Amino acid sequence: MHRCFMDKRILLLGILLQILALVAVPVVADSDSAVNFQVKPDRCIALRQGQICYQKLTFSWSPQSQEEEICLFEKGSDTPIHCWLGQSLTQFKHEFESNTEITYQLQRKSSRAILGEATVNVAWVYKNSKKVSTGWRLF
Repeated sequence: MHRCFMDKRILLLGILLQILALVAVPVVADSDSAVNFQVKPDRCIALRQGQICYQKLTFSWSPQSQEEEICLFEKGSDTPIHCWLGQSLTQFKHEFESNTEITYQLQRKSSRAILGEATVNVAWVYKNSKKVSTGWRLF
């Protein structure tokens, strides 16, 4: 009888642990580094595959409490697109010109700590065909 009671407790404990593992526990970042970084629109549509896509982007984020320099970077680049002092700016417009997706990062200039990341995808209306047209017709 005692063994049956222990088996049920272990089973119940196992089920409880599985339920806890399935529940998503949000991790709250430090209030100084929590940024809601977004880009609108997040997709640029070109007419044909491989063409340069042109789009005016608007980046937005929540204001920073610290008065330090914040910069917008293309991921992988060491040169900032634009920098500003903490709370002085919470929105920035940028001209997108690319035929591939680009990921942008909001970073602290001093430490290069990434505060947020947003990607602009490139899509197209017509896929390039491999057939080469000469422009000549016999009939």
